[in-house]
Amino acid sequence: MSEEQKPAFKRSAKTKIAILFLLALPVGITYMNNQFSSSRKIASTEQEAQLDTALASSDLSGSNPTEFQKAFKYQLLKNAKVTDFSDGMRLHLGHFFMSDETGAKISVCHRYPRIELSFSAEGMAVSGDVPRTTVRGSCRVAPDGLHLEGIVVDLPKQQDYQWVWTGIKLFSADKTETLEVSGYEIISVLGTPLNFSE
Repeated sequence: MSEEQKPAFKRSAKTKIAILFLLALPVGITYMNNQFSSSRKIASTEQEAQLDTALASSDLSGSNPTEFQKAFKYQLLKNAKVTDFSDGMRLHLGHFFMSDETGAKISVCHRYPRIELSFSAEGMAVSGDVPRTTVRGSCRVAPDGLHLEGIVVDLPKQQDYQWVWTGIKLFSADKTETLEVSGYEIISVLGTPLNFSE
């Protein structure tokens, strides 16, 4: 090979490598995209399965009366959480489905549209009595379908009071029926008292 032919040969080899690279690039991109999509599908499928499981566990419509009395309390409390917004703290309870008089599946909010939360001032006594207060709100299902919309917890502002959540009552529209959860049951599910300090 003459000296003049060497640069042309080098240029020709570089051109071939560049062409091969450009031809292989779409294949590589397609492969990477498929890998990414399949992992995304797996994560999405797992999330859907978790949501399906959570929704299934919130369906208490097939429970007998004894099972229901235990299950609804656990369902209300197991995912209870407190959020703090500019308009105050909100307590979010779990949502569940139950049976109506005909056996049809309905939301708890359909049968019990009003909620009352009870609080006691821990370690305080006024004239020998522990200060108590209640907060009332409406039962509405949150967009996720797993929780109830948060109830604003607006407690009396007393210096050094530490309010402890001590009960829940859900009322039917005419207030003739109730579902109740005691402070002991709240602690047994949450594992600890839920305090609201001023």
